[in-house]
Amino acid sequence: MELFRYSRSIYGGDGTLIGASWDLFGWFVAAAAAFIVVHAALKAFSGNSNLDSH
Repeated sequence: MELFRYSRSIYGGDGTLIGASWDLFGWFVAAAAAFIVVHAALKAFSGNSNLDSH
């Protein structure tokens, strides 16, 4: 699994970075969703609310 995409010159030059690979995009979306769910569950179970501090 490659993290970055490279291209080669038509003249045989070294690779040039053209962007990040999309292979890991699903993992980042899943990690973000898991963080949101866990954070919401912890806030619901702990009973702490920041609304009273204003």
